[in-house]
Amino acid sequence: MSQIQFMFSHAPASAGIISAILILSVIGFRSRTFTDRFVLHPWSIFHGKQVERLLISGFLHADLMHLLFNLIALYSVAMYVEAAAGTSAFLAIYFGSLLISGLIPAIRRRNDPEYRALGASGAVSGLFFAGMLYFPEAKVMLLFLPVPLPWPVFALLFIAGSMYGARRKWDNVAHDVHIYGAVSGLLLTAALDPSALRTFWHAIGLGG
Repeated sequence: MSQIQFMFSHAPASAGIISAILILSVIGFRSRTFTDRFVLHPWSIFHGKQVERLLISGFLHADLMHLLFNLIALYSVAMYVEAAAGTSAFLAIYFGSLLISGLIPAIRRRNDPEYRALGASGAVSGLFFAGMLYFPEAKVMLLFLPVPLPWPVFALLFIAGSMYGARRKWDNVAHDVHIYGAVSGLLLTAALDPSALRTFWHAIGLGG
């Protein structure tokens, strides 16, 4: 069975989310007005009551490379987390991570009319940390670092890099969103499926 066949047979929500991200992002590429209307803009959320931005901004992307990076990352982990957690828990983890990772910076920047953000990175980060709990012995390989790393090691490097990037204001990436998404995914998975946390502790030698 191919990965695509596996996704459609065992992870229908993953297929639906990937499709929605692709469709809405392409619409956004073709219409700046559409993107501006739904980008994460804390000023509009709190002063204009446009709370839908918290959700829809997670399905939009700045450009093709931004979209492809998130789609590849999502494709590599979403279907496996859904198959392990079940569709209902998967959706709770995904959308919970998306909303929390957007809400925290929105609250912090609610009086900044210049702040804007978009992308699925917060939700994807949440899934990667959920995947770490379910598959702690698996290895992860980055596109720009083609060396397989144990998933917990990757997670530590990811958090360290995101914290450093947020402090240094690296490039134009919302590194703080990655951190909020990762922590949200970790906590939501542990709360929804405590057995995943026990699997992780056991795998790293801390289980009973």
